[in-house]
Amino acid sequence: MDGFNIIILFYLFCSLAWEVQGDCRITQYMVEQSNRIFAYREASGSLQLQRRETVPSGVTLCMYCNPTDVVETLCQDNGQFSVPLPMSCYNPMKPMATRIRDSECSGTLYAVGYTIDGKNLELYRTCFDAGQGRVLYSQSDVYYKTFFPRRPFVEFVADEMFSPQEAAAYMKSNIYFAFKCIYGDGQSYLPNPRSLVINRGHLVASADFLFADQMGSTFRYLNVVPQFKSINDGNWEKIERWVRSQIPGSSYFRIKSGGIGILTLPDASGFLQSAFLAGSKIPVPEWTYKVVRDASGNGLYVFLTYNNTFRRERPPCLDICHPLNCPLGLPNNPVEGFTFCCDPKHFPL
Repeated sequence: MDGFNIIILFYLFCSLAWEVQGDCRITQYMVEQSNRIFAYREASGSLQLQRRETVPSGVTLCMYCNPTDVVETLCQDNGQFSVPLPMSCYNPMKPMATRIRDSECSGTLYAVGYTIDGKNLELYRTCFDAGQGRVLYSQSDVYYKTFFPRRPFVEFVADEMFSPQEAAAYMKSNIYFAFKCIYGDGQSYLPNPRSLVINRGHLVASADFLFADQMGSTFRYLNVVPQFKSINDGNWEKIERWVRSQIPGSSYFRIKSGGIGILTLPDASGFLQSAFLAGSKIPVPEWTYKVVRDASGNGLYVFLTYNNTFRRERPPCLDICHPLNCPLGLPNNPVEGFTFCCDPKHFPL
């Protein structure tokens, strides 16, 4: 290699190094110690929520407490913010559910996020069937991240779509008495009122977000379905973790998760009865699914998990799923959740 080419390579290396150095990195400490909402303005002036760990040089973060209380900090060429992070304030605004329109949703569609300067800043959307008190699916864009901040403690939000009684239906004792009412006093599915067998299964996972307020936004009854705890902690979580590990650093995945059907179990007389948590509302889905698409909308993966720990043998696959080999190893048992992987080109949801 001659001297001229060496000089060219040296300058290219320095240029790339300077570009990397110019980006500002948001650290785990900054995230965990901030309660303001991270946003920024595009070159067009449009406000967007910050979703990544890095902020390009020259971009200004808008740190909102509420629409009239905002602190700006510029990512400088030296890789430092002009006003240091973290930033906190008293009583920052909370994410809200706003009704939106989309022909894909057969129920009522809500966007969970913020409204600032008249613009809806969406974190995720959720499709809700008010007649059955049932979340059909939730969908969000999930970005690459290198660390997982401590999750904030937040109470579940019922919004106006769930009555206090319906929200309380997820309590262990209330699920126990609902099962006694449906399946008879001699039912053996839930041994006592203290047994945690079914819990609130997140559709959009809190760990799919980076910032504290965004993680906290997932704790809504509009974003959960009744899911068996061991399945939620088993294959469902394994799938979530694996999908996050596949996200490219320069893009995002669009992930849609939901429930299919209603679980039926035999009652004390052997007759199949549908499982509900609140009378004829909040059905337990028989299946849960997760569809993963790239930023262009191309299907990448589909996971279909049987939501029933009482059936010991692997069930037949649903007709809407054309089974493929799974891209990761998953336990094949009812406790962690029998799971099928489907051809994304032929999955209709």
